[in-house]
Amino acid sequence: AVVSTQSTGIEAKLHKMKTNEEELEPTDMLGHLIEANKAKDGLQLEEGETAEEQLEFVVDDVLTVFLVMDNLVKQISMLFLVLSEYPKIQDTLFAELRTKEIKTFEDLNNLSYTEKCLLECLRMQPALTRGIRVLSEQGAQRLGPYALTNNRARILFSEYVMHHNPKYWKEPQIFNPDRWQEGFTPEPFSYMPFWVGARGCIGKHMAMMMMKLTLSVLAKNFDLQPDFDQEKAPAPSQEYAVLRIHNIVNMYVTPCA
Repeated sequence: AVVSTQSTGIEAKLHKMKTNEEELEPTDMLGHLIEANKAKDGLQLEEGETAEEQLEFVVDDVLTVFLVMDNLVKQISMLFLVLSEYPKIQDTLFAELRTKEIKTFEDLNNLSYTEKCLLECLRMQPALTRGIRVLSEQGAQRLGPYALTNNRARILFSEYVMHHNPKYWKEPQIFNPDRWQEGFTPEPFSYMPFWVGARGCIGKHMAMMMMKLTLSVLAKNFDLQPDFDQEKAPAPSQEYAVLRIHNIVNMYVTPCA
């Protein structure tokens, strides 16, 4: 149903582009996605073809954007929930966001402390708490000390558990952005908020970019203080594979003077 709705939207967009009902330069995200795929693959919009036939992979791009936006909201809410216990870190974070101008994509690289805070938040409360892999190779395989003989064996793993394993992380329950100093590289597979390898999230760079931009806009325009319901305080949940927060993360927002 989601793909069908998106395809209908793509068809409507393509019709406007063909009939010159829209500006030559795209003015929205869908237009930019279509133009980017045309430029990358030399696509031509031919009459009589459906959106699926012309740009079926644009649907994948649209889904990626939606997933990034959905997890972005959860992750930024989680960041403010964590920062409510670390007001000095929030002050340092906002000081950087308010003094660094963001006019180009390259300017995002100047938000070094912001990136540390985001990386640490993704460690403590990753958007995906656990995953699964299915063994596809024939014959016995070894996973550490274990022998896997069923070629459809399912292997469950938890990013959350690995991110809090004291074998790989000093004081894992402490929110410490400074652990992400330049040159620091986590042990392989001890840090995987976007998963790793060929199945890693293709939207991870977009997610980091959008989180930095969102925080920059918020910090430059507002002061934010926690205003949680003490009887129903928000708390992260590991009941599901996707991060969820029980109760509402209320923030008291006032415009900057």
